[in-house]
Amino acid sequence: MMPRLLLRPALLLGLVILGLSGCANMGVRTEPPRVHLVGMELQQAELFEQRYLLRLRIQNPNDFSLNIRGLDFQVQVNGERFADGVSSQTLEIPAYGEGLAEVAVSSSLWSLARQLRDMGEGGPGQMEYRIHGRIALTGRALPVSFESTGDLGLFKPAR
Repeated sequence: MMPRLLLRPALLLGLVILGLSGCANMGVRTEPPRVHLVGMELQQAELFEQRYLLRLRIQNPNDFSLNIRGLDFQVQVNGERFADGVSSQTLEIPAYGEGLAEVAVSSSLWSLARQLRDMGEGGPGQMEYRIHGRIALTGRALPVSFESTGDLGLFKPAR
């Protein structure tokens, strides 16, 4: 009978400590990381699917490390959906630091055909990208969203 009486207060104390540690983590505001597309390489081309290796530079504007445990994202080119990707690659980005992630993405024949059609209609010019998605962090239940835009710079005139 005696061990049962001691178990309840110990369990209650454990729940209170767990609750307080959860509240402490909720107070830390995480700024979304800046994610930039810095490279793209065709890995495999088949009739209905193309596979690319993307190099993403991830910058951490926070004063604490970000321990990335996964990514889920989409790439658009000139406003059209181009490719989707996920990665379970783990990466630690130091406080106010940056890191490079290499992730595989897939695009379909149809998204590639749309891009080629649009290039043909508009002639050579800017190819703007938008990458957006979520980053799963160790120690956080909810992922952090990110979004970035830029210019692929594929068709810049020679000087």
